[in-house]
Amino acid sequence: MLVPATLPLRAAEPSDQEVLKTLTTEQPRDRAVKKGLEYLRNQQKPDGSASERYPMALTAMSVMAHFAAGHPPADKQYGPWLRKSINYVLSKQNADGYFGEADGSRMYGHGLATLMLAEALGMPRDDEMDELIRKALKKAAQVTINAALVKKSAKDAGGWRYTPDATDSDLSLSGWQLMGLHATQQVGIPVPENVIAGAVEYTKKMINPEGKVGYTDPNDEHPALRGLALLALTIGHQEKTPAVRKIADRIWADPIAWTGPHFYYRAYYDAVGMSRALPDEWEKYLPKYEAVLLPHQLEDGSFDTSVDDEAKGAGPTYTTSMAVMALAVQRHVLPAYQR
Repeated sequence: MLVPATLPLRAAEPSDQEVLKTLTTEQPRDRAVKKGLEYLRNQQKPDGSASERYPMALTAMSVMAHFAAGHPPADKQYGPWLRKSINYVLSKQNADGYFGEADGSRMYGHGLATLMLAEALGMPRDDEMDELIRKALKKAAQVTINAALVKKSAKDAGGWRYTPDATDSDLSLSGWQLMGLHATQQVGIPVPENVIAGAVEYTKKMINPEGKVGYTDPNDEHPALRGLALLALTIGHQEKTPAVRKIADRIWADPIAWTGPHFYYRAYYDAVGMSRALPDEWEKYLPKYEAVLLPHQLEDGSFDTSVDDEAKGAGPTYTTSMAVMALAVQRHVLPAYQR
């Protein structure tokens, strides 16, 4: 943010010119984002899909990567590409609003598509698509809401699982649903507060007193979900709770490294969660984080899939989309990321 000209500069503060130079100088992460987006655009097929594996879900993710970098559906340069891929995703929605059946991505894909459509409405609009997207988003959000209201045990209440009628929950899948509904709220489509509150409460049940964050058990720690827990707590306006500090301390004690399972999942949620819950600490964590992530971008712009079985199985559209969304989180252009 530029310092207002009417305020005197303290000795330790940079000048307006220095701040402007920093903001306008291309950083290594900016170059990585550009290369990654170019790779994703090159994957688009004639029908608008961008991946062989889980084409609906990963096409939605590749669109979100462009949104995260600040390219809306109305973008003069990339708008035609974006609209073609958005139309592909829309074509895969069932009559009842569910997105997860066409490519077998289940509620993961449904959550991604819902989040992508909400982000599309939260950006500069393409009027031709606006009403089509809004109608699809309302139906998709209702599927997510209904799935949250399925009767479950006290342990699983508030969360989501693989299918809309599931009676159990896990934190990983629940995160995408919560972000989708939060973003839907942000663009003016009503979501029952008890559903959002229930998801936040479910997240809290997956955090143990030491700050460990679990998938279905709070004592079975999953480092890739720490950032998701931070995000969920901030969505619930609970960023000042002791759990946030304890989770952050575990991230600092065990920073991201090119090893272990779910690397790109962790890269994404560390970025989104820390930047939203603890922005000052995120700025300090960022150099360490980028030093791990950036060297694994390949010459064609994609991100290395060799790190774990999840990346190998999902493929480079997944790894590249997740990496780009993580690297672009600084821009805070998406409704799900905004504080």
